[in-house]
Formats: sequence, structure tokens, C-alpha cells
Amino acid sequence: MTFSNSGTRMERTKHKIAMNVALAALLLSIAAPSAFAQAAAKPAPQTAGTRSPVAPTREQVQAAVNEAFEKFKSNTEGKNADYIPELAKVDSKLYGIVIVTADGQVLTAGDVDKAFSIQSISKVFSLALAMEELGPDKVFEKIGSEPTGRPFNSVEAVVDMPSHTGNPLVNAGAIATVSLITAPSADAKWSKILAFYSKAAGEKLSLLNDVYKSEAATNTGNKALAALLLKYERIYADTLESVDVYTKQCSVGVTAKELAVMGATLANNGVNPLTGEQVIKRENVPEILATMTMAGLMTVQVAGPGTSDCRRKAE
Repeated sequence: MTFSNSGTRMERTKHKIAMNVALAALLLSIAAPSAFAQAAAKPAPQTAGTRSPVAPTREQVQAAVNEAFEKFKSNTEGKNADYIPELAKVDSKLYGIVIVTADGQVLTAGDVDKAFSIQSISKVFSLALAMEELGPDKVFEKIGSEPTGRPFNSVEAVVDMPSHTGNPLVNAGAIATVSLITAPSADAKWSKILAFYSKAAGEKLSLLNDVYKSEAATNTGNKALAALLLKYERIYADTLESVDVYTKQCSVGVTAKELAVMGATLANNGVNPLTGEQVIKRENVPEILATMTMAGLMTVQVAGPGTSDCRRKAE
């Protein structure tokens, strides 16, 4: 399905967000049933104008986090991603849970301060940066917002789809999104992207150089996608430079806590709940969430602490 206007995307987003909130509540009730039941049975008193009358207390949420952590800490299913050699070296025993709320509360359990590479989660925030510069209509005109129904790195999708790029959350569309971000040089563009991610995380982030080198040595598939986009005139800067900057953005190091803050920034209408900075324009957030809902679903394998290997099997 291709969305023809922003209003359609926004209405669909509201519906999807409501379903996702219900799903999150269901998953928490499964992962930590006793703590969740306690929170539901004993709602916290309302603070005038700031708190829902049915919101659980910090202590109740922390209890749910702790219960979920204990329940699953012995789970050893899955394996590290190895399509990038450096990812296979990550300690698979690292395990943590973080919740960051829209009012800036941070609740944790386990290994939440170990940096791992952000990988495809970076696509969401480069999309946000491109929207900051160009607006959503221009970005989706040049990139598209249509789920491909194909693997995340599909050559066939680039050839078959009328937009060729598909959407910003598959590799072809993500590389094209990077190419839209304006800067006088590739280094300046990379610095701009890293600074934007850091604002969303509320911490100064940095490149995991070993991951970058490993990924750059094995990214011939992405170079091929970029060359194919050039054939269809759907990439908007130098192809190899765009691939290199994209590779660097996937190699940014984040902890589980920093990543949770980035997610909370989206949940808080683009405002980082720890710093109070408006990182993403409020009006762009529904567009980003709609794209994540429609084109961001993936099956996952463990790649690091609290992460997926970001390989989208099929959208």
C-alpha cells in the first residue's frame, strides 16, 4: 500500500499506536505477570496535570522489569549475527532491560552500559534527520514509504518496485536517505548524522571502529544496491560516499540505556526526556512511527546486548 498524503499516514499511525500500546501491555503481562497484575490492581495516585490516574508507580514498573529479567536471563536461544564478522565476536551472554519513560525516568536491569553497534535502528534516525531538512513529503517522494515484502537487502525489490528505493528502512532506501542529507562533504555529513544521533541519545556517541572496518570490508552488496539506484536515478549524492556514510551510521556505538533514550525521544513527540531538547520536529513523529509500523517489522536474531542483528527477513 502506498500512502498518497500525510493525513492518511497520520490517521493510520494513531490506529497502529493504539494497537501497539495494547500489545506492549500484553507482552509485559506475559513476561512479568505478578508485577504487572500488582501495578494494574494498585494504580498510583495522580499528580495534578502530569500523571495518569492509572499509571503504575516507578516501584511497580521496576518490579516488572526485574521479574522479566529473572524470567529470561537463562534463555540461551539464538546466536550472534555473523554476516558482519565483528558482530560474531560480541559476548552473547550480555543481557539487559531498560525502560525510559516520557517523563525521564530510567529503569534498568542487567548489562545496560555496554556499547554495541546500532545497526539498522540507525535508519529511523537518519530518516528523522532527512525530514528535519526536507520535510516528510519531499523525503517520501524521493524514497517512498511502501513495504517491499522482500528481504531487507533485496536486489529484486529495487528492480521491480516503481519507487526502486521502496522505503527508508530497507538498505536501498536507507542509503538513498543518507544521500538526501545535505553537507559540503562526506565527512561533514557523517559528523552531522552522529551529532543528531547524540542529541536523540542525550549522550555523545562515537563510531565503533572495529565494527565499521569489518562492515566496510564486507559491504559489496550495499555497493551493488547503490549502483543500481544510480541506474534508476534514485540516489542523490555520490554512490560510494553514500554507502560509506551509511556503513558508519550502522557502526555507531550505543548502550541499551542510550538506545532506550532514543526510543523515548520518539515516544515523547521528539523531545529528549532527559535533556528537554526538541530533537525531532513534533509534526514529523507520526510520519516516522507510521513508516516504522508499516515497513519496519522484522524477525530477529541476537547480535549483542538487547539488540537484534537487524536483518529484515521480510517486511
